[in-house]
Amino acid sequence: MRIALFYGTCTGKTEAVAEQIKDELGEDFFEIFEDVSQIEPSDLEDYDVLFCGIPTWDVGELQYDWQDIYDQLDDVDLTGKKVLFFGTGDQAGYPDTYQDALGIVYLKMLERGAVGKVGFTATDTHEFEASKGVIDGQFCGLALDDDCQPELTEQRIKDWCEQVTKELGVEAAS
Repeated sequence: MRIALFYGTCTGKTEAVAEQIKDELGEDFFEIFEDVSQIEPSDLEDYDVLFCGIPTWDVGELQYDWQDIYDQLDDVDLTGKKVLFFGTGDQAGYPDTYQDALGIVYLKMLERGAVGKVGFTATDTHEFEASKGVIDGQFCGLALDDDCQPELTEQRIKDWCEQVTKELGVEAAS
């Protein structure tokens, strides 16, 4: 199984989360670990499992590099690819658009044939009003808020990594 992790970042927070996930799962868990600005959208077709790190930027917008990928996804075939998401956001500053980017890209990838429902997490420890990242009552990935809840990040990452390895039926490389 070919597994990749792609992340976008403007402030470095999502990159730091990606690094923590890599540390938790082990250096050799991912075949490629790359800033999404360094790839072409068609590169997503080369992997069986895609871990996608997407911060919600501005008021419910995609981070710039993910916006570039999103704009070209109609030309990408993701049939059968499993997609997992993790994102950073600010629930107090943007309660109406918290983690929107997760849902925007998740739904687009499903349209392109990807398989979802992996790595969903509960919303009950977050305080927000609306989110496109909530699908069927859960976040469609790991939702993190280092602005308001930095003390929860490390344990959330650890728990999520354990969850997704079980859901994927793989073992961490560490």
